[in-house]
Amino acid sequence: MQSSKRDVYLGAYLNGEHWQMVAIVPKEHRVVWFSSLHIRLDSYLKEIINSALKGLDDAPQPKSKVPARWIIVKCNRQKGSTECGYCVMQWMSTIILGSFRNNWEAYFNDARPLEPERLKALRIQWVQYYLRVKDQS
Repeated sequence: MQSSKRDVYLGAYLNGEHWQMVAIVPKEHRVVWFSSLHIRLDSYLKEIINSALKGLDDAPQPKSKVPARWIIVKCNRQKGSTECGYCVMQWMSTIILGSFRNNWEAYFNDARPLEPERLKALRIQWVQYYLRVKDQS
């Protein structure tokens, strides 16, 4: 994080058999947590991220002494047992295409499951992206 100085970092996290996601905003000393099962954040992961943010040289001095501000958003809740990965892909797309960095609670405030049509569209979108990247390499 320190060398690239991006505004937002997205990380997919597999805990057991459940995909979850974090969005890390180092300049604001903020971390946003997403889980389609609406389960609590793993304390081990939280400690790792807090430690990483404390170690950044460019973090404002007062903020670097305290843990990051964690936001747990009310995001899409999965219906079955396999949609968590698709939810992560949906949230990533929303963040990347939306180019936003704040107001997370207002933007991600819909616990409705993703509809089957949206799941199909996500599959197509990510396969097309993968094939484009593969062709470029």
